[in-house]
Amino acid sequence: MTTISPESISTGFTRKLVEDWVNSCNDFLRWQRREVIERKPAPEILAEHRDSLKVMLRLGRSLHAQVSDPDFPLRGCVPEVGGKLRQLEKSWEMIHNPMSDGEADAILRQAFPDESGTGSVA
Repeated sequence: MTTISPESISTGFTRKLVEDWVNSCNDFLRWQRREVIERKPAPEILAEHRDSLKVMLRLGRSLHAQVSDPDFPLRGCVPEVGGKLRQLEKSWEMIHNPMSDGEADAILRQAFPDESGTGSVA
């Protein structure tokens, strides 16, 4: 008879929880690329994206706080969870809080003082 320790159960559960969250992030980011970035999304899709991303960010921040705890059993998860969380935060900034043309022009003028601004998309 095999005996399973409480520690191995909690470590297995924790590993599965992190893997499931990371896989869900990857699925979300693929959907985001297909439905939001590569297309002109309908308002309903943008609303769905906003609501889903809010949930993913809340869960990610909570999970990151847990894996960052010094007593967390799988400290090796910190970089992966932190990286996915940063990807989600960048998605929020890019899609729901984009930089204005004026802000982009100011950055470009500062970085390339001898060049013209962003111009028009037309």
